[in-house]
This record gives sequence, structure tokens and C-alpha cells, in this order.
Amino acid sequence: MKSLEEVLHSTAEALGQHLERVFADLAVLAEETTRILTDSGTSRSMLESLKPVVQGIVMEQGGLVDSAGVSVTPGLLKDAETWHQWWSYIGGQLVFIPHNLNPASVNYYDYTEMTWFERPLASGRPELTGPYIDFGGAFDMKVVTASRPVLHGARTAAVAGADLSMDFIERAFLRNLGRRNEHVALITETGKVVASNSARFAPGTRFEGPRTGLDSVPVPVAALAAPPWHLIVAG
Repeated sequence: MKSLEEVLHSTAEALGQHLERVFADLAVLAEETTRILTDSGTSRSMLESLKPVVQGIVMEQGGLVDSAGVSVTPGLLKDAETWHQWWSYIGGQLVFIPHNLNPASVNYYDYTEMTWFERPLASGRPELTGPYIDFGGAFDMKVVTASRPVLHGARTAAVAGADLSMDFIERAFLRNLGRRNEHVALITETGKVVASNSARFAPGTRFEGPRTGLDSVPVPVAALAAPPWHLIVAG
């Protein structure tokens, strides 16, 4: 039987590989979006040509990506102040998800104030956000979002993103961790629980339990400036 240290490191590596593949796919989506934005007078309809790229991402990720698309910075398009070109995989089909982008509406979805949009816009780097409840999004559900900037000349013109399945992440975590007597949690840099093998630490809650034995093991993701997730042994 593998030692706890070996299992923690192998689980972290496996999770990191899943995330790296997502960010690699988002790099392709960002490149395709940049190509579209280089055309003068870009309109919302031109972003519809990204659907095959998103379709490929969803299918290749095998259940890890629930939805994906691009969100444009205000004032870039000729026919809309903002635009959220987003598709979800529903019932075996990729479906465009309309969002309420009217600032005067009570159900206004202001993606420009979402952390997954703000962070890559500010840092110029890929980011991993969540878990969080996406109020006003497609389904008001708990999600993790991977996102990265889309460049247009010298500026960041949009953000390419993908919502990740919490169920997939939990299954991957448990499958690689295996049956252990120790309580192990996967937590974010802010202390939120992403997954665990104990009912004491529910996903989305803040981890406040004592840590025992090993130091935290980071989940390595080459695209990110620093590991946002860590595996810890909970007392």
C-alpha cells in the first residue's frame, strides 16, 4: 500500500494534469478569439464562429468542462456595450446560454464584476476561481471557473473561460486518493474546500479544521503563477 505522502503527491499531480489540459484548451480558444477581434468592426455575431472550438473543448475534456466561452470587455464591439458568448453542454448538445446584459434590469448579469473576469484582466495571466455560486449565471450553481486573458494588440480585449464540473473534480480526487483512514481536503488559496473524503468538510465551505502530519501538497498547474489548490491532511 502506498504511503500517505505518495498518495497526496500522486493525487495532486493527477488533478494538476486535468487543469493543465483545460488551460491549454483555453489558450486555443483565446487565440481564435484574437483572430476574430483583429477584424475591424467586430460584432456579436462574429463570435458565433467560436462554437466548434468550444464544442471541441467540451468533448475532449470528457465531462470536466460544463460550459465555456468568451466575455468581451466593455466598448469593444460595434453593436453591444458588453457581450457574454457562452455555451453549455446540455442533454448531449452544446447550447448557447443567453444572459441578461441590460444594466437597467433587476436580473442584470454583470460579468465585468465577476472575479473570474476581473483577475485575468488585471493580472494578464490565467486564473482559477471558485468554488462559488454563480448567481445570475446559467443555473445558479456552484462552479469553479478557469479563465485567461484574450489579447487584442497591446490590450486585453476579452476573457476566455470554462466552468468546471464540481462532480468531476470530486470523483477525480477520490479516485486518485483511494480509501484512506485519514481525512484529506482539497482547498483553495483562500481556504475554501473544493473536495474532501470526509462529510466534515463540505465543498464550498471554508476549511477551519486543524492540520496534522504532512505540510500541504500543492496542485501543480504550469499555466498559473502559483498553485491555487493544495491537498491537506485534516485532523
